[in-house]
Amino acid sequence: MNSCDFCTMPTARWLYIPQVRALAALMTDEGVVVPLPNDGRWKACDLCSDLVDTDDMERLIARALTTMRTLGVPLPDGGPDLEFMATVVMTNFATVLAGVPTKQPL
Repeated sequence: MNSCDFCTMPTARWLYIPQVRALAALMTDEGVVVPLPNDGRWKACDLCSDLVDTDDMERLIARALTTMRTLGVPLPDGGPDLEFMATVVMTNFATVLAGVPTKQPL
């Protein structure tokens, strides 16, 4: 079974291949640039696929964070730490949403 690259659920049925390969990185407080790893190809479950198709980044991030928390990933309860985590997730997701990705079944 394939895991969704957005919400991590083991129900991915779609593959997105960006036309424009965007690379994302974050800068630490010390000024070190840290690339966010991804191969440019994103697997998605039906629910996340609907959010990608409608370019609903807000709900896609919320779904990803909620699912991570449900699966036991330690996440901050709120405040700047959760905002930072949401920014990291959004930055990584934006790599597939740049341009119009090609969608195909897995």
